[in-house]
Amino acid sequence: MSRVRSAVERRAQLMDAGAELFTTKGLAATTLDDITRRAGVSKGLFYQYFSSKEALVFALQEKFATAFATDVSAAAAERPDWPGKLDAVVLACYERFTAQEDLHDVLFRHLPGDTVGPRAAGESADLEVTGPAGHQAAHRHLVRAIGELLDAGIAAGAYRVADVEATALLFFTAMHAFDRAFRHDYGLTDDRLIQATQRLVRGAAGIPEPAGAVQAVSGL
Repeated sequence: MSRVRSAVERRAQLMDAGAELFTTKGLAATTLDDITRRAGVSKGLFYQYFSSKEALVFALQEKFATAFATDVSAAAAERPDWPGKLDAVVLACYERFTAQEDLHDVLFRHLPGDTVGPRAAGESADLEVTGPAGHQAAHRHLVRAIGELLDAGIAAGAYRVADVEATALLFFTAMHAFDRAFRHDYGLTDDRLIQATQRLVRGAAGIPEPAGAVQAVSGL
């Protein structure tokens, strides 16, 4: 057990080092030497866990997206009312995008390609990310979490959605307006975007909007 735990910790060290360096130096400028030096391990040890720098990026994408989807599901679960669940999801997306904006941007906006090469010799199969990797695979976690909420709302008779998969993808795409890099020079405040997104999401779910329904963020 201690050997497995040590391997998990070493992998986490490498991921933490990569995340910090990618956000400060950028993907292209960060070398394997930078990562291993920051993590305090050898290149040989790096290759036991990741086949390349790109594979490390894909693992970070997976970690980011999984945590994002978990936040979304938890936020929805905290609200007893179905309209409120949608509002809570929008707020959770806003908070995640703004709290980790630099990491999100460097992981998902500056790396081409969606696949990881074969595992390097000696790479730990139980620790490596399994399945397809990259932008599409990571994004599916959040789209799936939103889709599951829509399915549950439909089953409860609270939502009216003709195409859950397409609507979940629409929600996911709309949330990217919280990333300031997507706003260009429109000058929209966070509060306006949050409330507009909540109205959009409610409308797409077939929920009429009573006065004062949307939940704004205090202090914005």
